[in-house]
Amino acid sequence: MNKTDEKLIEVEVTAGDIEIMRAQGVEESDLPALGIKRYRPARHIIRDKVAILLDADIVEHFKTNSDSDEFYQAQINKALRQVIESRRA
Repeated sequence: MNKTDEKLIEVEVTAGDIEIMRAQGVEESDLPALGIKRYRPARHIIRDKVAILLDADIVEHFKTNSDSDEFYQAQINKALRQVIESRRA
Protein backbone atom coordinates (compact mmCIF):
# COMPACT_ATOMS: atom_id res chain seq x y z
CA MET A 1 0.00 0.00 0.00
CA ASN A 2 1.49 3.35 -0.95
CA LYS A 3 0.86 6.61 0.83
CA THR A 4 -1.85 7.70 -1.60
CA ASP A 5 -3.86 4.53 -0.83
CA GLU A 6 -3.83 5.08 2.93
CA LYS A 7 -6.93 6.48 4.56
CA LEU A 8 -6.36 9.72 6.39
CA ILE A 9 -8.08 10.78 9.56
CA GLU A 10 -9.25 14.38 9.40
CA VAL A 11 -9.58 16.40 12.59
CA GLU A 12 -11.05 19.88 12.45
CA VAL A 13 -10.26 22.38 15.15
CA THR A 14 -12.85 25.15 15.34
CA ALA A 15 -13.00 28.40 17.27
CA GLY A 16 -15.54 26.70 19.54
CA ASP A 17 -13.07 23.91 20.27
CA ILE A 18 -10.44 26.49 21.21
CA GLU A 19 -12.85 28.23 23.59
CA ILE A 20 -13.68 24.91 25.28
CA MET A 21 -9.97 24.14 25.69
CA ARG A 22 -9.36 27.60 27.17
CA ALA A 23 -12.24 27.07 29.61
CA GLN A 24 -10.63 23.76 30.61
CA GLY A 25 -7.41 25.60 31.43
CA VAL A 26 -5.29 24.65 28.41
CA GLU A 27 -2.41 27.11 28.08
CA GLU A 28 -2.37 29.36 25.02
CA SER A 29 0.95 27.89 23.86
CA ASP A 30 -0.60 24.40 23.89
CA LEU A 31 -3.65 25.28 21.79
CA PRO A 32 -3.71 23.77 18.29
CA ALA A 33 -4.07 25.89 15.17
CA LEU A 34 -7.51 26.33 13.66
CA GLY A 35 -8.38 24.30 10.61
CA ILE A 36 -8.31 20.73 9.38
CA LYS A 37 -5.37 18.47 10.10
CA ARG A 38 -4.86 15.16 8.36
CA TYR A 39 -3.25 12.19 10.06
CA ARG A 40 -2.38 8.69 8.96
CA PRO A 41 -3.68 6.15 11.44
CA ALA A 42 -0.98 4.29 13.33
CA ARG A 43 -0.90 0.66 12.33
CA HIS A 44 1.39 -0.82 14.92
CA ILE A 45 1.50 1.60 17.83
CA ILE A 46 -0.59 1.20 20.93
CA ARG A 47 -0.14 4.21 23.13
CA ASP A 48 -0.29 4.32 26.89
CA LYS A 49 -1.25 7.56 28.52
CA VAL A 50 1.28 8.25 31.26
CA ALA A 51 2.35 11.21 33.31
CA ILE A 52 6.09 11.85 33.45
CA LEU A 53 8.09 14.64 34.97
CA LEU A 54 10.34 16.46 32.51
CA ASP A 55 12.65 19.37 33.14
CA ALA A 56 11.05 22.68 32.17
CA ASP A 57 13.78 23.53 29.66
CA ILE A 58 13.21 20.24 27.81
CA VAL A 59 9.48 20.88 27.52
CA GLU A 60 10.11 24.46 26.43
CA HIS A 61 12.57 23.29 23.76
CA PHE A 62 10.01 20.95 22.20
CA LYS A 63 7.18 23.49 22.48
CA THR A 64 9.16 26.23 20.75
CA ASN A 65 10.66 23.93 18.10
CA SER A 66 7.59 21.87 17.24
CA ASP A 67 6.30 21.73 13.69
CA SER A 68 2.97 23.39 13.11
CA ASP A 69 1.45 20.05 12.07
CA GLU A 70 2.85 18.04 14.97
CA PHE A 71 2.23 18.52 18.66
CA TYR A 72 5.31 18.81 20.84
CA GLN A 73 4.35 15.65 22.72
CA ALA A 74 4.62 13.71 19.45
CA GLN A 75 8.08 15.15 18.87
CA ILE A 76 9.18 14.09 22.37
CA ASN A 77 7.89 10.59 21.57
CA LYS A 78 9.82 10.60 18.29
CA ALA A 79 13.04 11.70 20.04
CA LEU A 80 12.69 8.93 22.63
CA ARG A 81 12.08 6.40 19.85
CA GLN A 82 15.29 7.54 18.12
CA VAL A 83 17.24 6.91 21.34
CA ILE A 84 15.79 3.40 21.58
CA GLU A 85 16.56 2.64 17.92
CA SER A 86 20.13 3.95 18.22
CA ARG A 87 20.77 1.63 21.18
CA ARG A 88 19.49 -1.38 19.25
CA ALA A 89 22.02 -0.87 16.47
